[in-house]
Amino acid sequence: MKKSILLLPIFFLMLLSCSDAYDIVQDNELPEDEAYVTIGHLRSGLNGAYAAYGPDFGGDAIAFNDLFTDNIRRGPNNNGQGAEEYNFLIQPNSDMPTAVWSNRYATINRVNRVLRAYDRLFPTFNEVDQRNAKHVKGNLLALRALCHLDLFQYFTVDYKNLSAPSVIKMDFVPNSPFDVYPRNTVGEILTFIKQDLTDAKTFLAAGLQLAPGETVLPSSLTAYNSPIYLREVAVDFIRCRVAMLEGDYPTAESIATTILATPAFDLANRAAYLQMYGNADAPGECIFKLSRVLNNNSILNLFYFNTNSTGPIDPYLTASKQLYDLFPPVNSANNPDVRRVVLFGNVVDPANIAIDNYPIRKYVGSADGPTINDVKLFRSSELKLIVAECKARNSDFLGAATAVKELRDKRITTTNVLPTYTSLNAALTDILLERRKEFAFEGHRYLDLKRIGGEINVGINRLESDAFSFSAPTSLAAGDYRFTLPIPTVELTANPTIVQNPNY
Repeated sequence: MKKSILLLPIFFLMLLSCSDAYDIVQDNELPEDEAYVTIGHLRSGLNGAYAAYGPDFGGDAIAFNDLFTDNIRRGPNNNGQGAEEYNFLIQPNSDMPTAVWSNRYATINRVNRVLRAYDRLFPTFNEVDQRNAKHVKGNLLALRALCHLDLFQYFTVDYKNLSAPSVIKMDFVPNSPFDVYPRNTVGEILTFIKQDLTDAKTFLAAGLQLAPGETVLPSSLTAYNSPIYLREVAVDFIRCRVAMLEGDYPTAESIATTILATPAFDLANRAAYLQMYGNADAPGECIFKLSRVLNNNSILNLFYFNTNSTGPIDPYLTASKQLYDLFPPVNSANNPDVRRVVLFGNVVDPANIAIDNYPIRKYVGSADGPTINDVKLFRSSELKLIVAECKARNSDFLGAATAVKELRDKRITTTNVLPTYTSLNAALTDILLERRKEFAFEGHRYLDLKRIGGEINVGINRLESDAFSFSAPTSLAAGDYRFTLPIPTVELTANPTIVQNPNY
């Protein structure tokens, strides 16, 4: 069994309803001076913040990124599930924007409360506890930065217009539940995120320094220096994503290249890739993941009604025929692309093929139980494709093609021809396609089309047969306003200073 992040006792927990993203007093909550007294309490607070953070936001972000776009179609057991998203009918009161906004700000609130406790307790700790506390603070700052980055990506229209409205910066615990806050600018949010990441690295490094007389770190620290926490390499990964959003491609390429040069973060080979999503639930090339153990929520519950002892049954959402057709035929020799095996299994029932039914198999389970898999959020393959994109943007098309081929060589057993790129548009189009195959059902497609597709005029273009399954539109133009989520109704109602995104 994997080590699970420990949940806080109930009196530490804050309810995560839409209305309490940054409420002051929560039900069942002890006063902070009673709840946080020891270094153990700070660690519990950290684990509670991680427990609040989820890729599905308490909603359907992993499903949404594929459902709203072109990777999903209606399954045989569907009774209308997902129709709103598939038909591009996102509104301020829709589940997705509400869930993203509420969850991320609720998580930030938890982080800020623990940081406030840190400031109060740190001077009272002995030297050993101070070192441990610094490591906790580094994790908290990294998680706060990641939450703000998530909000930034979904709710900011133009990532590079520094004076345009973005989201609300929350680096404090509000004094009153009636306080309201305007949106900060893009420049202000990016500056804040980068500062949190810089400080996070400083505190993480300080927390991992050997004390006098030590030759190895105590287990109390090494346990927190693992892929289920935002260690220093994960902080650098976030810095890399931020640089891509800013258009600072030299910085992004430098960070990605440095991480990939570390043997532990090399691209997973075919066997390791299968184990990442198989029974072993192995880390593989994973840099940051969310631990999932028995009785935790399953990602496949986003696509299936039921689960039995062997896995999921009764799908209400399946992979699109368009996505399925991107890979070699189902019965091709040895299934040369390992990603097809992970996505659909070794063999798809011919009866399912006949009706364009392609059940999703990416999270079918591990030793912890059917459909229970860790959620891989940061992987080395993303860094490799970032290197490819950065080289292309620097007109190094050969370097970009080489990076793409290096990834394909790890995923595909047949001979891969070196791509030929003669323009930035051609390179980015191919890289976007590779990202689609590599990160299907991992929460990337919508955001990838927003960032890259808008630049190269690639929007959503579904097969008619896929769209017909939902009686939905086949296309959404690149750069459409719906590639940015609306500020949710719950925030608009409570906060008269907030400005809605255009066209909602």
